[in-house]
Amino acid sequence: MKAARQAALARQQGYRARSLEIHGWICAKCAREFDESNLHLLTVHHKDGNHSNNPPDGSNWENLCAYCHEDEHSRGILADYLAGSKDR
Repeated sequence: MKAARQAALARQQGYRARSLEIHGWICAKCAREFDESNLHLLTVHHKDGNHSNNPPDGSNWENLCAYCHEDEHSRGILADYLAGSKDR
């Protein structure tokens, strides 16, 4: 279990670093800019929802601040609820 968590963290840090390099230290939704002091609040959102889909060109990623990332996922949950979906 511990090894699996460590492998997942290493994988995430790899694509996060690549996404920051490609897309910059800015939220794609609200345009908030980040620096070393608050970079931990900038997350990588997988556009297709598949965390294993990490193409090297970054086409499945967008950098979102923690607030916009939460909003993005909340919208999906709300849409599913309003549509009557029980999958989530």
